Amino acid sequence: MEQDGPPSRTSADQNAHAWDQAQQAAQRSGIQYNVFVNAAQARSVAVAAPSIAVPQLRIASHLLRGRDDLLEDLHDLLAGTSRVGGDLFTRVTVLYGMGGVGKTTLALEIAHRAISNHTKVWWIPADEADGMRAAFYALAFSLGARAEDFDRAHPADVLWKHLNSLNYPWLLVIDNADDPGALGSSQRGVQEGTEWLRPPQAAQSNIIVSSRNGRPERWASWLRMCHVPPLNVSSGAQVLMDLAPGAGIRDEAAALSAALGGVPLALELAGRYLASVATDPFPRKDSPRSFSAYRNTFDRRLGPFEMSAQTPGESPNDRRALTTTWEMSLDLLESQGHNAARPLLRLLSCCGLSPIPYRVIVEPQVLRRTGLFPDATPERIGTSLRALAGLGLVTLDLTDVIQENAAAVDEWGYRLTMHPLVRAVTRRNLQSEGRLGEYSAILAQTLNEVSEALDPADASEWPRWSSLAPHCFAALDLVTQHDPSDIETVRIALISAERAAWYRYMAGQYVQASADYRLILDVAERLLGSGSPEALSTSNNFARAVREGGDNRAAEQMLRSTLTIGRSSLGPRHPILLSTRLNLGRTLREAGQVSTAETELRDLLLLATDVLGAQHPDTIATALNLAVCLRQQERFGDAETAYRKALHDWRKGHSEVDLTTLDIRFELAETLQQQGDLDGAERELREVLAVATETYGETHPNTLTIRHGLATVLRASGRTAAADSELREVVRLKRGRLGAEHPLSKAAEAELGQ
Repeated sequence: MEQDGPPSRTSADQNAHAWDQAQQAAQRSGIQYNVFVNAAQARSVAVAAPSIAVPQLRIASHLLRGRDDLLEDLHDLLAGTSRVGGDLFTRVTVLYGMGGVGKTTLALEIAHRAISNHTKVWWIPADEADGMRAAFYALAFSLGARAEDFDRAHPADVLWKHLNSLNYPWLLVIDNADDPGALGSSQRGVQEGTEWLRPPQAAQSNIIVSSRNGRPERWASWLRMCHVPPLNVSSGAQVLMDLAPGAGIRDEAAALSAALGGVPLALELAGRYLASVATDPFPRKDSPRSFSAYRNTFDRRLGPFEMSAQTPGESPNDRRALTTTWEMSLDLLESQGHNAARPLLRLLSCCGLSPIPYRVIVEPQVLRRTGLFPDATPERIGTSLRALAGLGLVTLDLTDVIQENAAAVDEWGYRLTMHPLVRAVTRRNLQSEGRLGEYSAILAQTLNEVSEALDPADASEWPRWSSLAPHCFAALDLVTQHDPSDIETVRIALISAERAAWYRYMAGQYVQASADYRLILDVAERLLGSGSPEALSTSNNFARAVREGGDNRAAEQMLRSTLTIGRSSLGPRHPILLSTRLNLGRTLREAGQVSTAETELRDLLLLATDVLGAQHPDTIATALNLAVCLRQQERFGDAETAYRKALHDWRKGHSEVDLTTLDIRFELAETLQQQGDLDGAERELREVLAVATETYGETHPNTLTIRHGLATVLRASGRTAAADSELREVVRLKRGRLGAEHPLSKAAEAELGQ
């Protein structure tokens, strides 16, 4: 149960105060997925997974040009009729080729054809390694895996046990797996076939992987490497004719197709450009309006372009063609009056790979203050985004905001995605111009203002946090990698990331939160110093998440280390140190060192009252933890008095659905039970359970603890059957949420076995 209270104010310094607000409002994941995990870790990871449903087609099947041979070959593979040397061919295929060549488009077409043939298909986005692994966990759960299956088992073994037991045709698509190593582990690559990527055992079970990496030595001998080349001149010409039928004759389209290297993304951008000019009532005179004119302009502008990593078989000309086509598209948009289009694309490229809730991130009022968007208004920003989408540079997804009541539309439902190559090259262009730090700083400031308006402790806002958190960590990554000397921006980015980590902690995603805090702590210590308020506050919360994950000993060591450093740098009366001591007191109490905890908390209560005041949340939380110590030492009368005072004080500034409000009421009910007032205890617990279930859900750790307490009261009142029924459900849910080895899970099982 949550009894530490929110971290306290750090200092009068403006940045430290903002940091403190982030704390009081209350993962870039570094989770070690490639080791054995428990049920708690598995469930925590799966909760944050992207969707594994197959996306809709990007291009209508009848407009997919130049891929007939590849599609026929892959169809034979899925049907199990492809043979090499008389042996059935491998069931794992890697579609590799340069970025923008249409690998995802091809994989989508294959997936939808498989669905129409009654094959079950799953789609694993692999743009980000952490999200990909989370999706594998989610897939395992969707196939019937139980959380406890992950106890003492490799997560990939759990997934493949269920995949290989399926008795129907299935296809797994792993999209944008540019780093084959992410499908293996630090000890084993994909060659051994014992990690996430393995050859399926059953007939009519297949895997398709799309990747820019075509180096055979990075993959395995038991899979098939299938190169996806650029389109030939004729097919590329047809793509252009499909998109801009009035821009010229086929020979002219063929010449432009050749100039663009047959790269589908470049062809699409060029075709959409010409289609846009054709519908512009007043196009600029120098805007190309035909295939020939576009090619002439393209040839003049084609210049050198460097990027660090290239796919084998991909020439520098391919990359130059791509960047030139979308720079021409951006020039067109500017000529049409969309002056915000280029800086918008650049700003959005600084976000993470997850869908971007653009209506809240691209806030005109915030953008106007940056100097890059002096004329930013909702109308101008909106038309620029539509223009970017119209030319294929971004995709606007409005499916989540279509509701019966238009007035109830959630701004967070408007999301935007960007092709990974557009994102990477746009970032690279910014870096080469020396402006990546400028744009990442703007994003950090924007995210700071957006996240400041969200309460990480409010369960109703957790879906919003879920969509915002990846971008908070993307901004932190950019800021610290490309301009770490800008300490002001580093601090701003840290605040948003801290809020995102605190949301995951409050949502019960303790493993994910621990990974987030580990990342934040590394940045804070490296750039601000281990004795800085930011580093010490993060270290405190990191230990808190570790403790909630079940490792009290490690948490205690971390807290004592934090106190040693903090006393030297901030002094013993600093609010961060008081919060850390409160955290230590609770950790000692939960580890069974109740007498030591009581001594620590009594001393802390006097100091907190003097420094913070009697009504400060940390002071009340200290009194609450002291009351728990009294109850655990069977001083029930004193404990009840302390609980009632703490509840009275806490309610002055907090609602009935606040987690700490519920915690105090739970502890009060426990005390009533231990004094023999079973009716009073049951009444209190049922009221608290109803609020917790409705607000936080039945699997939230606090809800499970309350329900366990109710089962204990039922057993004490002689209603054994009802108690056992509750306990069985508590055991099931706790094992699923916390893991079989978590102390709370073991306690519930032990009570059930009595």
